Amino acid sequence: MPGGIKRAVLLGPQGSGKSTQSRMIAEALGVDVISASRILKDIVQRETDMGKRIKKLMDGGSMIPDTHMINLMLEELRAPVCRSGFLLDGFPRNIVQAHALEESCGVEKVFSIEISDEEAIKRMKGRRICNNRHVFHVDFKPPQKEGVCDICQLPLHQREDDKPEAVRKRLANYHQDTEKLLQYYEKQNKLVVFDGEQPIEDVSNTILDYLKNNA
Repeated sequence: MPGGIKRAVLLGPQGSGKSTQSRMIAEALGVDVISASRILKDIVQRETDMGKRIKKLMDGGSMIPDTHMINLMLEELRAPVCRSGFLLDGFPRNIVQAHALEESCGVEKVFSIEISDEEAIKRMKGRRICNNRHVFHVDFKPPQKEGVCDICQLPLHQREDDKPEAVRKRLANYHQDTEKLLQYYEKQNKLVVFDGEQPIEDVSNTILDYLKNNA
């Protein structure tokens, strides 16, 4: 959308559907998605010392230190593709990270998809993934053959950080830090909240309606 929103952030707890909605929002805005989780997973797959430390933190549901996250994300934002705009998914997570982002390039709008903790746990515990990162869900998107990826035929498994104990810890961290972040952006009149407990298509339509009228 020429002249519209070009630097935006997408927030929401685990299971809120950020990955699904981020692709749709980015396409509508004509920008690329910069996903914090994708960047972290790429580092983990390299099995460097840092990757091993990050994997241990992620498996336990702990947050990645601010210094690591800020350096990784700001480096990504310096890429040529981001000069025309971006949608950040999963960053910033707290006020410290928000200040770093503001000093770097700033954002124009912050979209937050909200769901209850109970709904988040229900959604996450049913998620299954293969080593090629194809994602399924035992209730909402089951594979044709139980436990096997439809696309590459590799076994599906539940990630450690999708298990209820880890999800609860991640949600506690989310509420502790990110709720302050929501207040921070609300005071700047940048925050837009969407109800994520609706069906996926309804959430998408609500967001698209907003973008058509405001972006």
